[in-house]
Amino acid sequence: MSTVKENSLKNLMFFYPYLGKSVVISKLNDYIKKFPNFNQIYTEIRKENKDEDVPTVVAKTLIFGVEENIINDTDLDELLFLLLEDSLLNSFLYKLDKSLYVQNDSSFSQHLLKAWGVPSENKILSNVNTTGTSDFIICGFRESKTNDTLESLRILLIDRKAVDVYFKNDENKQIVFPTIIEFDLRRSLLHIRLKDVDNIVDNQEKFSTMSGRINNTLNFIDSLYPEIHYSNIKNFRSSLYLLEENLLQEKRDQAYRKLKDFEKEISNFTNLVTDKFNPPTNLDITPKEYISNGVLSVISTTLNNSELGDVVGIKFRNSKEDNDQKYAEITISDKGFNCISTNNLYWLNLPVLQSRQAVEFLKIVKSLPSGLVIVNLDFSLDTANVRLMQRSKHEDVENKKPNQEKYDDTIDFLNFFIK
Repeated sequence: MSTVKENSLKNLMFFYPYLGKSVVISKLNDYIKKFPNFNQIYTEIRKENKDEDVPTVVAKTLIFGVEENIINDTDLDELLFLLLEDSLLNSFLYKLDKSLYVQNDSSFSQHLLKAWGVPSENKILSNVNTTGTSDFIICGFRESKTNDTLESLRILLIDRKAVDVYFKNDENKQIVFPTIIEFDLRRSLLHIRLKDVDNIVDNQEKFSTMSGRINNTLNFIDSLYPEIHYSNIKNFRSSLYLLEENLLQEKRDQAYRKLKDFEKEISNFTNLVTDKFNPPTNLDITPKEYISNGVLSVISTTLNNSELGDVVGIKFRNSKEDNDQKYAEITISDKGFNCISTNNLYWLNLPVLQSRQAVEFLKIVKSLPSGLVIVNLDFSLDTANVRLMQRSKHEDVENKKPNQEKYDDTIDFLNFFIK
């Protein structure tokens, strides 16, 4: 193997976790529009490398494609970026002040990239071994424009030092850890997108923990000049409550219509209970509301189950203030992926949720233009955290694998509720 080929393969193997055979073929066919005989070449190389795992053979097949001019370096770079976008789907969001950005100036983004030290050669593999003192290497970027107006600038970072990652076969591999920072001018959001860190073998928290990585990435962003102005989405709990209200309002209305038939009986029973026990009158939730929701929990058992309910998990607290550490926490999760509105636990605790009007965590199954998504939404590290689930026990759903298009659709849907 020539030195050039060996170095190219070594650099490509730094992206080992993202080199799945089926997803590479899909991107080559649907986006790159090249290498139609990838599977044939892969099979031939596999015969000569029977002990190699799938990502290694995929990497060797791609390098073969470049050597034989089936694809070029630009194609390989675009393929890598596409693979990373489809994988980095654990996102921390911040509000972005876009007033300093000149969106309709075609040269503005180039001046910005140059000032930030983004390499002039916009190719990932060419920048993997860049030297320097920062914890990160800027490996590449992508711009999204509409009618010459800059809508989004995505910058790919990798750790300057390769990380040791533990894999299922008890073998540690050295790989790069990528992060995408997106300056989303269209939605006025800053995205930090990355993968889980559970299997990283490193004693330094800034590399081995999610909080350490996010803080380290924010420090990197803060070091850029011209500087980026952003702020945490501190009211995301309220946003999640608004989202829950929007998704479940129709189901609640069905139950409330049936509840009206028992208005007289509920009022009479409430009076009996109040006269008997004389509860405090300054409660946030009245006795009638508690009794009504007890009846609602029974009514809910008569509603049609939703096999793909929009909200399949929720967590909320009973404390009035976000900084109050003395609270009880209520978690409702339907393991069968039915909507929580079909569960009496939801109705019994609904008065607490409506009084608090804040949600710590929400799990939704949502049909979007690009397909079905399973999303975890929570308030984490003092801001909004959006995570498209890569794997799910919900095996009955087709086309549930997340990707960049689904991520964009999810953020579009969610952004309506971010205040």
